[in-house]
Parts: sequence; structure tokens; C-alpha cells
Amino acid sequence: MKICDSPNEMFWLDIEAPTEDSVKLMGEVFKFHPLAIEDCVHRQSRPKIEEYSDYLFIVYHGINFNPGEYLLDTIDVDIFLGPNYIVTVHEKPLQSIAVIKERLEKNPKLLEAGPDRLLYRILDELTDRYFKVIDDMDEGMDKIEDSIFENFSKEALPLIFSAKKEVLALRRLVGPQMEVLKTLTYRESPYIKSSTQLYLRDIYDHILRIVEILESQRDLLSGAMDSYLSQVSNRTNEVMKVLSIVATIMLPLSFLTGLYGTNFIMLPGADNPAGFWGLVIAMVGLAGGMLLYFKMKKWI
Repeated sequence: MKICDSPNEMFWLDIEAPTEDSVKLMGEVFKFHPLAIEDCVHRQSRPKIEEYSDYLFIVYHGINFNPGEYLLDTIDVDIFLGPNYIVTVHEKPLQSIAVIKERLEKNPKLLEAGPDRLLYRILDELTDRYFKVIDDMDEGMDKIEDSIFENFSKEALPLIFSAKKEVLALRRLVGPQMEVLKTLTYRESPYIKSSTQLYLRDIYDHILRIVEILESQRDLLSGAMDSYLSQVSNRTNEVMKVLSIVATIMLPLSFLTGLYGTNFIMLPGADNPAGFWGLVIAMVGLAGGMLLYFKMKKWI
């Protein structure tokens, strides 16, 4: 199906927050398959690629980079690629789409390269946006390491769980998109020229690198969790050691105070006015001697 009168002309239709009129346009004018339209209306579809008789249907996930906010602001992007047109559908504004629109407004001749080349530009911008999110995750990893090794804090645990949740969610999202790009890159299609597939391979390399980084971050977070638990265990052992030393020192002192607290008359120094202070000095000397002994044994 050719929407334009001339096969040498092409256009890009971007639909944001599709309405009933948009759905009607896709069904009656473009004749898109009802199942593909349903994917456009019902969000959170799995990344995939489907080939129909007159077009390719691609589901990809874009991401907005919002520093200081929830990182995984992901948005489905449904792409219809025809012989001389490309239609994109997404629920909310996407920074990547806005960037591509701005480039085309400054240089409309970019459309002359064909819809498949525009598809490359869209997918490239959508994929590169993930690197900014990953860079922000790296900064979060630095904070986690500082809260474990430099200034130990209990806040490290929720930070680790939050970062791990984000990494796993992003990994589940990016994995299927890698398969989509692999299909676009290596499978022949009447809608994608072989020259464009060379560019798509570059995107495939980028997303492969993203997957490797996410795998590395997952391993680092697992190591950070082990380090945190080890730090907690070490600190608990230190506290227990101090308490054990205190209890050990108090044991003979308690014996002495208990002994002199009995009701017997004949106790050494009981009838001496200086006996109390002698007992105190003996107890202090005993405690000091024990501390010195522990120090020599390097127990403290």
C-alpha cells in the first residue's frame, strides 16, 4: 500500500496518546491489522517484530532520562514501516522522538534517504538514551560502595535492593530488543535496504554492550550485597568482642563485691577504716591488669 501518490515521496506520522480518531485512521486509511492496532492501544507489549504483507510492525521500548526521578520511565513505541512511510505510536512524550523531530525540522532532506533510514535514526536515538540511564546507575553504584566501605550506613541495603530491581527490570526489557535488532539486521526484508542494515548492526552492537554492562552491574550488586552482609557480621563480632571483654573484667570484680557483701564478720580489712578504699584500689588494679593482659595478647 502506498499512502503517497509518488513512491519517491515519504512521510513520517507520529501519534502521541492515540485516541479513537487515531485508531480509526490506522484501521481505515493505513489498513493496519487489528492485532497490531490492539498492541498500540494496550500498552506494555513485549518488544517484537512482525512482518505483514504491506509493512513491518515493530514494538520497541523507549526510555526518558529523568535525573533524580524514577529511572525506568519506559514507554512503548509501536512502529509501522511501509514502502514509503513510517508511523510511530506512543502513549506519552518521548525525549528521543522529540530529538529526531528537531533534526528533521532543521534538515528535511534527511527524509530523502527513505523510511528505513529514518527507522534507523529512531531506533538509534531510542537505544542511545539507555546509556544515559546506565551512567546514572553507575553513579548510584558509587554511592552504594561509599555507604558500605567508607561511611558504613544501613541505608546501603535499600539502595542495593532498589538498584538491583532497576537493573533486572532493564535487563528484561533490553534482552528482547536485542533480538528485534538482530532480526532487522540479518533477515532480508523488502522494507529495509542492505545498506541500512549496516547501520542497524551498529545499533545491535550498542544494545549488546548495554546488556553486557547490565550483567556486570548485576554481578557488582551481588558482590555489594555480600560485602554489606560481611560488614554487618564484622561489626556484630566487634560489638560481641567488646561485650565479652567487659563481661570478663566484671566477673572477678563481681566476685569481690559479692564476697565482701556477705554478713560474715571476719573478712580481711573489714574492721579497718581504709579497707573499703583498699578494696576499690584492688578492683581497679585487677581491671587494669586484665586490660593490659588482653592488650598484650592483641585481643583488643
